[in-house]
Amino acid sequence: MIDDVREIIEKGIHSLSDALLEIRKLASHKDWKKREDAATALVGISKKKEDDIIREMLIWAGDENPNIRRAASEGLRGVARRNPEKILPVIEKLKTDDNLYVKKSVAALLRAISKRNSDFVLNLCRKWAKLKNKNTSWIIKQGVKKLPEVQQEELKSLLGE
Repeated sequence: MIDDVREIIEKGIHSLSDALLEIRKLASHKDWKKREDAATALVGISKKKEDDIIREMLIWAGDENPNIRRAASEGLRGVARRNPEKILPVIEKLKTDDNLYVKKSVAALLRAISKRNSDFVLNLCRKWAKLKNKNTSWIIKQGVKKLPEVQQEELKSLLGE
């Protein structure tokens, strides 16, 4: 499994468009392990081709297949930890998604970001809370669990809880 992912990462670093075709097939696969391989490959490629991956994930975030939309979020974990501002266009596109699989991924991404950049997550969630969207509210509640309790309570209050 991991050797296959390494090969795709190497391919992606040298010829991104060819690798993306394979990764997209993995991302839409019925087997969750294959979908995880897709995310792992995207994270690996993003270390060398960050801007290219972000541009592609912005496209994937609008796909009709929720597995592809989830990959758009999962594949940006590395970038999110390094530079969360860069992934903002992608998660902005996913913030109202009604698919639980996608919502869980976006929330997990927020938790990952909050470990190093809690202010980014707090300010983003303050903004999102104003939307009064049930899907966004769910993402916020799940995504802020690593923030200090006082900040979690502030956001719950903004959500009307």
